[in-house]
Amino acid sequence: MQYTNLKSGILKLQTLSVARGDLTLISDLTFTLAAGDMLWIKGGNGIGKTSLLKCCAGVLRPQSGTIFWNDEDITDQASPYAVYQGHDDAHKTELTVLENLEFWQSIYETNTGVQKTLERVGLSHKMDLRAKSLSAGQSRRLALARLLISNAPLWILDEPAAAMDTKGQALIHELLHEHLGRKGSVLLASHGAPKRLGTNTRLLTLTGDGDE
Repeated sequence: MQYTNLKSGILKLQTLSVARGDLTLISDLTFTLAAGDMLWIKGGNGIGKTSLLKCCAGVLRPQSGTIFWNDEDITDQASPYAVYQGHDDAHKTELTVLENLEFWQSIYETNTGVQKTLERVGLSHKMDLRAKSLSAGQSRRLALARLLISNAPLWILDEPAAAMDTKGQALIHELLHEHLGRKGSVLLASHGAPKRLGTNTRLLTLTGDGDE
């Protein structure tokens, strides 16, 4: 399945600056992320990785600059073509695993199968359990299920492997590989290097003085 109905395409940042309060974290950053590509963003704590991802997801407004999706200016809005997974898994803790995924399915208005998605992330046997009862690793797996149910071509991920065991990390690699193979795109911030997913993986190092 290709993302033709959701305009799989190009994310472009043009002279983007990101600030936290009065402190400028990133200055005049420009890059392009094409369909089928992944950009791994690395840098020290507090350098601005999370803030940059939030700007790309429409959660945070940049200090200056412009964000485009397929040449459409999306700087001041949440893109319907992107799904953001941050440090907070954003689950409805009193709802069951199944109910959480059904909720997100209704938000994204997709027809992606809920139970099939839970099977894919290894949570089908936990579907009737409340989200608050999940372990940290299981909670991250439910967050991965949200990525799949969204059917969004652009995944914006902040430390997706946090709290994941070896099998969970292998699952992330598989899902990324499948997503890129469908011409989806990935913005990934992590301290550890992801497994190389071919020549479509690039590195952006944030230093506080722009990118290198």
